[in-house]
Amino acid sequence: MDYVRWLRQHIGSEPVWLVYATALIVDEAGRVLLQRRADFEAWGLPGGVMEPGESLLQALHREVEEETGLTIQAGKLIGLYTSPEFMVRYPSGDIVHPVTACFLTRPTGGALRPDGRESQALQWFPLEALPPLPRWYAAMIADYRRNDPATVFRSGVPGQPVRKPGETIQRLRERVGPATLVVPATSAVIFNERGEILLQRRDDNGEWGLPGGIMELGERIDQTLIREVAEETGLEVEPTRLVGLYTDPAWTFTYPNGDRSQPVVACFEARITGGRLQADGVESLEVGFFPLNQLPEPLDARWRVRIEDAMARYPYAVVR
Repeated sequence: MDYVRWLRQHIGSEPVWLVYATALIVDEAGRVLLQRRADFEAWGLPGGVMEPGESLLQALHREVEEETGLTIQAGKLIGLYTSPEFMVRYPSGDIVHPVTACFLTRPTGGALRPDGRESQALQWFPLEALPPLPRWYAAMIADYRRNDPATVFRSGVPGQPVRKPGETIQRLRERVGPATLVVPATSAVIFNERGEILLQRRDDNGEWGLPGGIMELGERIDQTLIREVAEETGLEVEPTRLVGLYTDPAWTFTYPNGDRSQPVVACFEARITGGRLQADGVESLEVGFFPLNQLPEPLDARWRVRIEDAMARYPYAVVR
């Protein structure tokens, strides 16, 4: 919780996004492990906030072991839950727009014990006898029971940005300066009818990459993608699947002004539904479609791995 504590010292209780890793732990009997949360005094799934310097999967394993005493094996990414419908006001008054990745997991070791701090109690429940749950946990359980092979990303209402594009990160920077922030963002893999991929040449570093941008408070992250692609390329698109979540701290980068960000990027494949291709001249200097064997340079490895993952067409979203 060091990151949250540090952040709240600078911004107080005002709304902010935080990235969470949540575990749906299922035992051999098909029962789900729930924890009695100390903050809301309600039942929920184990998990917590991702810290700068760790990946989402590292956060998942750390939080589960801290709260339950168990070690786990992570499997399918059930869903990404980002709707403003799941915004939380904690008893302290702090307001959070959560960006939550829920993983299907199984226990592999350890001894079940509540930590007495975040978990008041732990109990295995059959699916048909679950206690009342906060709506975001209920959505995760419902998506697990549906057993959709693809990763869910449309749970909850889409919402609308409550601030102008870029205002959330600007307000944060005014308070925390250039310190490392964990920032939820999107990128889009978009093909035309010839199988060519859409790339933009970025204004900030002059390099080529996928279109996308930072999530604003009040919008679901697939809506972020729609908004950012329209702003940067002039195209209207519909996200069709979540390719992956990219959270490795190795991709932490420093902007030319010194600001440091560790992005948590939801990369979607999207189809074109309208619009006209044109660079906005602000974030995109150029935009164009390229054959996959003739990609322009420089094109950073972080873009190449997302393109390769999209082409691989895994049954559910990868997490890297």
